[in-house]
Amino acid sequence: MDYSTLLEEKYPNSIIQYVRQREGLDKKDSSMDKEILEMSKSEVLRDVLAWNGFIGGWDFTIKDWIKSIYGIDLDEFEK
Repeated sequence: MDYSTLLEEKYPNSIIQYVRQREGLDKKDSSMDKEILEMSKSEVLRDVLAWNGFIGGWDFTIKDWIKSIYGIDLDEFEK
């Protein structure tokens, strides 16, 4: 099965590359795409934030801001 294609249907290439790099891979290394595909959206967000220097709970803070400002609960999209 081509997990890279499935992953690209779920996330933009830039997000996939951040997560790959956060997992210690080259941004074009698709060897862990199956595992990345199985990650929750919250896990992907945490990896993207951490790769970009937002470490230590920023995922909760940013989600709370989005909920407070836009009225959108991102955790509802996990379902």
